[in-house]
Amino acid sequence: MHGPDSGNLMIYYNNKILQIDFKVFESKSYKFFIDEELCEIKVIQNKNGSFGYEFQFDYKTETTGNQKRKKREKKWAIQSMIAIISFFGLIIIGSFIFLYFRTDFLEHQLKKNGEYALVTMRQLDRMGKDKLETFYHYTTHDGEKYASKISIVAKPPQTPHGLPIKNGDQFAIKYARNNIFNHKIDYNQPSEQTAIKIMQRVAELHIQHHQGRIQQELFCEVQAAYEVAGLDGLATIYRQLEDASTSSKYNKDSFLKLIRDTPFQKAVDDCWRAQNE
Repeated sequence: MHGPDSGNLMIYYNNKILQIDFKVFESKSYKFFIDEELCEIKVIQNKNGSFGYEFQFDYKTETTGNQKRKKREKKWAIQSMIAIISFFGLIIIGSFIFLYFRTDFLEHQLKKNGEYALVTMRQLDRMGKDKLETFYHYTTHDGEKYASKISIVAKPPQTPHGLPIKNGDQFAIKYARNNIFNHKIDYNQPSEQTAIKIMQRVAELHIQHHQGRIQQELFCEVQAAYEVAGLDGLATIYRQLEDASTSSKYNKDSFLKLIRDTPFQKAVDDCWRAQNE
Protein backbone atom coordinates (compact mmCIF):
# COMPACT_ATOMS: atom_id res chain seq x y z
CA MET A 1 0.00 0.00 0.00
CA HIS A 2 1.23 3.44 -0.90
CA GLY A 3 -0.55 6.61 0.15
CA PRO A 4 -0.24 9.20 -2.63
CA ASP A 5 -0.77 12.10 -0.23
CA SER A 6 1.15 10.93 2.83
CA GLY A 7 3.74 8.95 0.87
CA ASN A 8 3.58 6.21 3.48
CA LEU A 9 4.38 2.76 2.02
CA MET A 10 3.63 -0.65 3.45
CA ILE A 11 4.53 -3.94 1.81
CA TYR A 12 2.85 -7.07 3.18
CA TYR A 13 2.46 -10.67 2.12
CA ASN A 14 -0.17 -13.10 3.42
CA ASN A 15 -1.16 -10.60 6.11
CA LYS A 16 2.46 -10.33 7.21
CA ILE A 17 4.08 -6.91 7.06
CA LEU A 18 7.40 -7.12 5.24
CA GLN A 19 8.40 -3.47 4.83
CA ILE A 20 7.24 -0.04 6.05
CA ASP A 21 8.59 3.27 4.80
CA PHE A 22 7.35 6.82 5.24
CA LYS A 23 7.09 9.82 2.95
CA VAL A 24 8.06 8.03 -0.26
CA PHE A 25 7.63 10.74 -2.89
CA GLU A 26 10.30 9.61 -5.34
CA SER A 27 11.42 6.46 -7.13
CA LYS A 28 12.72 3.85 -4.79
CA SER A 29 13.22 0.08 -4.58
CA TYR A 30 12.79 -2.46 -1.78
CA LYS A 31 14.16 -5.97 -1.47
CA PHE A 32 12.82 -8.66 0.80
CA PHE A 33 12.56 -12.45 1.04
CA ILE A 34 9.51 -14.55 0.49
CA ASP A 35 10.59 -17.96 1.74
CA GLU A 36 13.99 -18.38 -0.02
CA GLU A 37 13.14 -16.11 -2.94
CA LEU A 38 14.70 -12.65 -2.99
CA CYS A 39 12.11 -10.22 -4.32
CA GLU A 40 12.19 -6.58 -5.32
CA ILE A 41 9.45 -3.98 -5.57
CA LYS A 42 10.22 -0.79 -7.44
CA VAL A 43 8.30 2.40 -6.79
CA ILE A 44 8.57 4.48 -9.98
CA GLN A 45 7.62 8.15 -10.03
CA ASN A 46 6.12 9.18 -13.35
CA LYS A 47 6.57 12.58 -14.98
CA ASN A 48 3.08 13.68 -14.00
CA GLY A 49 3.79 12.94 -10.34
CA SER A 50 1.86 9.69 -10.17
CA PHE A 51 3.50 6.42 -9.16
CA GLY A 52 3.87 3.06 -10.81
CA TYR A 53 5.03 -0.21 -9.30
CA GLU A 54 7.05 -3.19 -10.50
CA PHE A 55 7.50 -6.51 -8.79
CA GLN A 56 10.20 -8.98 -9.80
CA PHE A 57 12.36 -11.79 -8.47
CA ASP A 58 16.07 -11.09 -8.04
CA TYR A 59 17.86 -14.09 -9.55
CA LYS A 60 21.30 -12.44 -9.75
CA THR A 61 22.20 -11.76 -6.15
CA GLU A 62 24.07 -14.65 -4.54
CA THR A 63 21.48 -15.86 -2.09
CA THR A 64 20.94 -19.38 -0.77
CA GLY A 65 17.82 -19.73 -2.93
CA ASN A 66 19.56 -18.50 -6.07
CA GLN A 67 22.51 -20.84 -5.47
CA LYS A 68 20.12 -23.77 -5.17
CA ARG A 69 18.29 -22.63 -8.30
CA LYS A 70 21.53 -22.40 -10.28
CA LYS A 71 22.44 -25.93 -9.23
CA ARG A 72 18.98 -27.16 -10.25
CA GLU A 73 19.14 -25.33 -13.59
CA LYS A 74 22.65 -26.66 -14.25
CA LYS A 75 21.44 -30.18 -13.46
CA TRP A 76 18.39 -29.72 -15.71
CA ALA A 77 20.60 -28.33 -18.49
CA ILE A 78 22.92 -31.35 -18.28
CA GLN A 79 19.95 -33.73 -18.22
CA SER A 80 18.41 -31.94 -21.20
CA MET A 81 21.70 -32.09 -23.10
CA ILE A 82 22.04 -35.79 -22.34
CA ALA A 83 18.46 -36.36 -23.45
CA ILE A 84 19.02 -34.45 -26.72
CA ILE A 85 22.30 -36.26 -27.45
CA SER A 86 20.67 -39.60 -26.62
CA PHE A 87 17.72 -38.80 -28.87
CA PHE A 88 19.87 -37.92 -31.86
CA GLY A 89 22.19 -40.81 -31.05
CA LEU A 90 19.24 -43.19 -31.23
CA ILE A 91 18.20 -41.64 -34.54
CA ILE A 92 21.73 -42.07 -35.96
CA ILE A 93 22.00 -45.64 -34.68
CA GLY A 94 18.53 -46.39 -36.01
CA SER A 95 19.48 -44.94 -39.38
CA PHE A 96 22.62 -47.09 -39.54
CA ILE A 97 20.62 -50.18 -38.59
CA PHE A 98 17.99 -49.33 -41.19
CA LEU A 99 20.59 -48.72 -43.89
CA TYR A 100 22.45 -51.89 -42.94
CA PHE A 101 19.36 -54.09 -43.17
CA ARG A 102 18.11 -52.23 -46.23
CA THR A 103 21.47 -52.72 -47.97
CA ASP A 104 21.51 -56.36 -46.88
CA PHE A 105 17.95 -56.82 -48.14
CA LEU A 106 18.71 -55.19 -51.49
CA GLU A 107 21.85 -57.28 -51.95
CA HIS A 108 19.90 -60.44 -51.11
CA GLN A 109 17.17 -59.39 -53.54
CA LEU A 110 19.74 -58.86 -56.29
CA LYS A 111 21.40 -62.19 -55.56
CA LYS A 112 18.10 -64.11 -55.51
CA ASN A 113 16.18 -62.36 -58.31
CA GLY A 114 18.92 -60.62 -60.27
CA GLU A 115 19.15 -60.53 -64.05
CA TYR A 116 21.68 -58.84 -66.30
CA ALA A 117 21.07 -56.20 -68.94
CA LEU A 118 23.19 -53.64 -70.76
CA VAL A 119 23.27 -50.07 -69.49
CA THR A 120 24.18 -47.14 -71.75
CA MET A 121 25.84 -43.94 -70.54
CA ARG A 122 24.75 -40.52 -71.76
CA GLN A 123 26.43 -37.22 -70.99
CA LEU A 124 25.15 -33.65 -71.25
CA ASP A 125 27.32 -30.59 -70.82
CA ARG A 126 24.82 -28.28 -69.11
CA MET A 127 27.17 -26.78 -66.54
CA GLY A 128 29.98 -25.59 -68.79
CA LYS A 129 33.24 -27.11 -69.94
CA ASP A 130 34.06 -30.45 -68.31
CA LYS A 131 31.10 -30.20 -65.92
CA LEU A 132 28.99 -33.03 -67.23
CA GLU A 133 25.72 -34.55 -66.13
CA THR A 134 25.98 -38.29 -66.58
CA PHE A 135 22.81 -40.28 -67.20
CA TYR A 136 22.31 -43.98 -67.74
CA HIS A 137 19.43 -46.08 -68.99
CA TYR A 138 18.65 -49.73 -69.56
CA THR A 139 15.81 -51.98 -70.65
CA THR A 140 14.88 -55.16 -68.79
CA HIS A 141 14.22 -58.49 -70.44
CA ASP A 142 10.50 -57.74 -70.13
CA GLY A 143 10.91 -54.46 -72.01
CA GLU A 144 10.60 -52.24 -68.94
CA LYS A 145 12.76 -49.12 -69.24
CA TYR A 146 14.64 -47.33 -66.50
CA ALA A 147 16.68 -44.13 -66.59
CA SER A 148 18.50 -42.15 -63.93
CA LYS A 149 21.32 -39.67 -63.34
CA ILE A 150 24.60 -40.56 -61.66
CA SER A 151 25.82 -37.11 -60.66
CA ILE A 152 27.10 -33.72 -61.69
CA VAL A 153 30.87 -33.73 -61.59
CA ALA A 154 33.58 -31.09 -62.02
CA LYS A 155 35.61 -33.44 -64.22
CA PRO A 156 34.57 -35.99 -66.83
CA PRO A 157 33.13 -39.06 -65.06
CA GLN A 158 35.22 -42.17 -64.51
CA THR A 159 34.77 -45.81 -63.65
CA PRO A 160 35.80 -46.88 -60.13
CA HIS A 161 39.13 -47.83 -61.72
CA GLY A 162 39.76 -44.24 -62.81
CA LEU A 163 39.10 -44.86 -66.51
CA PRO A 164 37.15 -42.15 -68.34
CA ILE A 165 33.52 -42.82 -69.22
CA LYS A 166 32.42 -41.49 -72.59
CA ASN A 167 29.06 -40.89 -74.15
CA GLY A 168 27.59 -44.18 -75.38
CA ASP A 169 29.74 -46.49 -73.24
CA GLN A 170 27.93 -49.64 -72.20
CA PHE A 171 28.38 -51.88 -69.18
CA ALA A 172 26.59 -54.83 -67.66
CA ILE A 173 23.96 -53.96 -65.06
CA LYS A 174 22.33 -56.35 -62.63
CA TYR A 175 18.75 -55.59 -61.60
CA ALA A 176 16.15 -57.32 -59.47
CA ARG A 177 13.33 -58.77 -61.57
CA ASN A 178 10.67 -57.54 -59.14
CA ASN A 179 12.32 -54.17 -58.45
CA ILE A 180 14.15 -52.39 -61.28
CA PHE A 181 15.05 -49.58 -58.87
CA ASN A 182 17.35 -52.08 -57.19
CA HIS A 183 20.24 -52.36 -59.60
CA LYS A 184 24.01 -52.18 -59.71
CA ILE A 185 26.26 -51.25 -62.62
CA ASP A 186 29.15 -53.68 -63.08
CA TYR A 187 31.96 -51.55 -64.47
CA ASN A 188 34.16 -54.64 -64.71
CA GLN A 189 31.97 -55.95 -67.51
CA PRO A 190 31.96 -53.48 -70.42
CA SER A 191 30.35 -54.47 -73.67
CA GLU A 192 32.71 -55.77 -76.35
CA GLN A 193 32.54 -52.49 -78.28
CA THR A 194 33.08 -50.42 -75.12
CA ALA A 195 36.06 -52.56 -74.13
CA ILE A 196 37.63 -51.85 -77.53
CA LYS A 197 36.96 -48.11 -77.12
CA ILE A 198 38.49 -48.07 -73.65
CA MET A 199 41.55 -49.95 -74.89
CA GLN A 200 41.95 -47.36 -77.66
CA ARG A 201 41.78 -44.52 -75.11
CA VAL A 202 44.35 -46.23 -72.91
CA ALA A 203 46.58 -47.01 -75.92
CA GLU A 204 46.57 -43.35 -77.00
CA LEU A 205 47.84 -42.28 -73.58
CA HIS A 206 50.28 -45.20 -73.36
CA ILE A 207 51.81 -44.19 -76.71
CA GLN A 208 52.18 -40.58 -75.49
CA HIS A 209 54.11 -41.82 -72.46
CA HIS A 210 56.48 -43.92 -74.57
CA GLN A 211 57.41 -41.88 -77.61
CA GLY A 212 59.92 -43.69 -79.84
CA ARG A 213 58.68 -47.19 -79.14
CA ILE A 214 56.77 -49.22 -81.74
CA GLN A 215 53.10 -48.32 -81.44
CA GLN A 216 52.01 -51.82 -82.40
CA GLU A 217 53.96 -53.23 -79.45
CA LEU A 218 52.46 -50.66 -77.08
CA PHE A 219 48.96 -51.54 -78.23
CA CYS A 220 49.79 -55.22 -77.61
CA GLU A 221 50.70 -54.28 -74.03
CA VAL A 222 47.30 -52.62 -73.60
CA GLN A 223 45.52 -55.63 -75.06
CA ALA A 224 47.54 -57.98 -72.86
CA ALA A 225 46.69 -55.93 -69.77
CA TYR A 226 42.98 -56.33 -70.53
CA GLU A 227 43.31 -60.06 -71.22
CA VAL A 228 45.23 -60.67 -67.99
CA ALA A 229 43.51 -58.26 -65.55
CA GLY A 230 40.47 -56.73 -67.25
CA LEU A 231 39.77 -53.08 -66.48
CA ASP A 232 42.16 -53.27 -63.53
CA GLY A 233 44.92 -53.96 -66.05
CA LEU A 234 43.83 -51.09 -68.29
CA ALA A 235 43.68 -48.75 -65.29
CA THR A 236 47.22 -49.77 -64.36
CA ILE A 237 48.42 -48.82 -67.84
CA TYR A 238 46.32 -45.64 -67.90
CA ARG A 239 47.58 -44.40 -64.51
CA GLN A 240 51.17 -45.63 -64.80
CA LEU A 241 52.69 -42.24 -63.94
CA GLU A 242 50.83 -41.75 -60.65
CA ASP A 243 52.96 -41.66 -57.53
CA ALA A 244 53.00 -44.84 -55.50
CA SER A 245 52.34 -42.86 -52.32
CA THR A 246 48.75 -42.18 -53.40
CA SER A 247 45.95 -44.26 -51.95
CA SER A 248 45.13 -45.64 -55.40
CA LYS A 249 46.28 -49.14 -56.26
CA TYR A 250 46.99 -47.99 -59.81
CA ASN A 251 50.40 -46.29 -59.91
CA LYS A 252 54.03 -46.61 -60.97
CA ASP A 253 54.66 -49.61 -58.76
CA SER A 254 51.60 -51.54 -59.92
CA PHE A 255 52.56 -50.75 -63.54
CA LEU A 256 56.08 -52.12 -63.09
CA LYS A 257 54.66 -55.19 -61.38
CA LEU A 258 52.23 -55.75 -64.27
CA ILE A 259 54.76 -55.50 -67.09
CA ARG A 260 57.10 -57.93 -65.25
CA ASP A 261 54.29 -60.42 -64.75
CA THR A 262 54.86 -63.67 -66.70
CA PRO A 263 51.24 -64.08 -67.95
CA PHE A 264 51.30 -60.44 -69.12
CA GLN A 265 54.57 -60.89 -71.00
CA LYS A 266 53.27 -64.07 -72.62
CA ALA A 267 50.06 -62.28 -73.71
CA VAL A 268 52.16 -59.45 -75.21
CA ASP A 269 54.31 -61.99 -77.12
CA ASP A 270 51.21 -63.81 -78.39
CA CYS A 271 49.69 -60.52 -79.59
CA TRP A 272 52.92 -59.43 -81.27
CA ARG A 273 53.37 -62.82 -82.93
CA ALA A 274 49.74 -62.85 -84.16
CA GLN A 275 50.11 -59.40 -85.71
CA ASN A 276 53.34 -60.25 -87.48
CA GLU A 277 52.44 -63.66 -88.92
